Amino acid sequence: MSDADRIPELEAELAAAQRTIEVLIARLERVGTASPPQAELFDAAVRLGHVLEERTREVEDARAEFRALRANLDQIVRQRTRALAESEAQLRGKNAELERQSTIKAEFISIAAHELRTPLTSIVGYLDLFSEGRFGDLPPLIARPMASVRRNAHRLKRLVDDMLDVSRIEQGKMTLRREQVDLGDVVRAVVTELAPLADGRKQKLATHVERIRALDADRDKLHQIVVNLVHNAIRYTQDQGAIDVHVDEAPLDRYPGGWARLRVRDNGFGIEEADRQRIFDPFLHAQPAKHHTSAGPDSAGLGLYIARGLIELHGGLITVDSTPKVGTEFTVLLPFKQQVRRDSEPRP
Repeated sequence: MSDADRIPELEAELAAAQRTIEVLIARLERVGTASPPQAELFDAAVRLGHVLEERTREVEDARAEFRALRANLDQIVRQRTRALAESEAQLRGKNAELERQSTIKAEFISIAAHELRTPLTSIVGYLDLFSEGRFGDLPPLIARPMASVRRNAHRLKRLVDDMLDVSRIEQGKMTLRREQVDLGDVVRAVVTELAPLADGRKQKLATHVERIRALDADRDKLHQIVVNLVHNAIRYTQDQGAIDVHVDEAPLDRYPGGWARLRVRDNGFGIEEADRQRIFDPFLHAQPAKHHTSAGPDSAGLGLYIARGLIELHGGLITVDSTPKVGTEFTVLLPFKQQVRRDSEPRP
């Protein structure tokens, strides 16, 4: 039992002892003599007086201890309140610093990408002209290194373009040029474009396209989304693996509202569950370092981040389902254009 709980009990005992002493004193005053019974009563009163004094001291001690504890508790509360206020102020300061650093990073990426893009465009253009023989046939000893330089220059240009896209997405400056787009046509074009890359690794790249309604979307941005997802699958699937790209209309019982569905499935290395929460972060890779290769435009870990940003800009969403050493499937849902009913049209 705590000291605070003992105080009422001690006070009750004191009150009872006080009443007993008062009764005994009253009886002694009425008798006026010290006969044996009265002497016994007097002794009892004295003993009760001692008990009363002892209990009084205990109550005072308990009260003093309780006051000390309450004062100590008040001090602890004040200290904790000050510490909490200081921690909150430090957290606000750190958040402000993180926001400032994020803004500086975004501005740096934007400026660096813009500054790099202009000379790279000229370099890539001239390398293309040299490789195409516009300035005459290249000597045999130069043709092979020139092809390597051209290939890496294109990779660098794609990386710069990706950095610009990241900057626009983070700053909310990415815009869409909407038109009626057949998602199946976009997928077929991407598969044709990336087929040589899959053939080089003896991978089977197949499409399964159902006829669906047209999307109100940006054709170039949809092309970029599909390229990033298919290229990611090629990159993280072992040689002689299989990649399937599906296009259909999402089942209404599972996805009400009307959605086009794109699925990119592979039987590659898969993604650990702990890594699925961060695969869409910029400059991070979906796979461990042992599966990483620097080949291709997604070598900086920007492809999935850009794909998600462009999908969300269209009002869609992307999910991933993966089993390590079995494979991965990315699912993209894109909304069909909502038809606006005129007032003159009959209601169903």
